[in-house]
Amino acid sequence: MTVLRPTQKAQPADSRVHNTSLVLRTLFHSGPQSRASLARFTGLTRVSISQLVADLLAKGILVDHGPDPTGTVGKPANTVSLVPSWADILTIDLSDDMVARGAICDLTGQVKLHREVAMAGATGQVALDLAIRLISALLQTEPSSVLGIGVATPGVVMEDGVIGVAPGRRWTGLPIGQRLVKEFNLPVFVGNDANLSALAEFTFGGAGSAGLMMLTVGRGLGAGVLLDGALLHGVGDAAGEIGHVTAVDKGERCACGRIGCLETVLNSTVLRQILQPEFKGSKSRQLDRIGRLTGQVLAPVVSAFNLNELVISRSDGPVPPRLLAAIEATIKRRVLPTITDNLIVRPTTMGQDVALLGGCALVLSEVLGIT
Repeated sequence: MTVLRPTQKAQPADSRVHNTSLVLRTLFHSGPQSRASLARFTGLTRVSISQLVADLLAKGILVDHGPDPTGTVGKPANTVSLVPSWADILTIDLSDDMVARGAICDLTGQVKLHREVAMAGATGQVALDLAIRLISALLQTEPSSVLGIGVATPGVVMEDGVIGVAPGRRWTGLPIGQRLVKEFNLPVFVGNDANLSALAEFTFGGAGSAGLMMLTVGRGLGAGVLLDGALLHGVGDAAGEIGHVTAVDKGERCACGRIGCLETVLNSTVLRQILQPEFKGSKSRQLDRIGRLTGQVLAPVVSAFNLNELVISRSDGPVPPRLLAAIEATIKRRVLPTITDNLIVRPTTMGQDVALLGGCALVLSEVLGIT
């Protein structure tokens, strides 16, 4: 598990880096603060806060706003805040089979620029080349100092930025992080798109972390889980690979080679076909069936982890409300009411940008310690 938002002081050996991140994290979430309030929030001494703030002001990542006239009685305290334009973050999302999306964001996750490259189901080296083309196009827009590149990708992603396996993209053992560092000479951070989408909801969307599952519907199907303030990774960094759980015994063959995986039932291609105007058959019946099968797979997970929030995103459009309702109804039929009474099943608040913002959040976390 990766603890996302520690709040305690670190040991002396690494205290300066840790405490700097603590100050930046506090300002990121709480807005302008005086040095005294930063000391109260972080538990650091005023002397330590003064030194850290002075260093960050000198680097330009913070700005001093002068006395706050809305403060308490007495001499107004000077407030400081994060400078969103101090650096840019480049982020790309490779989860959709039809298009790769990219963006330039500021330090608060505000998207300044979008770019897209058609994927048309590309796999292997062709898909990697298209990702490189997208990053090149974004860099040609001449962003300010780039803090790093965040990559949201389907598949099992190792800590060193290697994609262990992404069946839909036909990537196995792909060192995408190293390839992009060599190509662009910038820090690169790679994460599974579902994990990063969960991180985006937590960092920018205000979602809680007591029990959150983020389900991402793209070329395949993945999930990211936040539990008790930690992002679950699993022994082989494969936590959340819910798409390769068998949903139907006699179904279609999956990209992984098995029969009837959940992602053969629920993926972006299937939803596009059902939702097109010329679809022959009952859309409602098909969405109900998909929701029922998905709910059957998710119910044990919701129960085992006592999740209270299930957020669903779709890479190429909004999630049909009928599908959400069918998933929720199935889970509630199969799980104890004491667990599901407070369960929320909802679409992401960030639309198609959720994985992009997850890449942004990953860079913030890795470079500045902000989550």
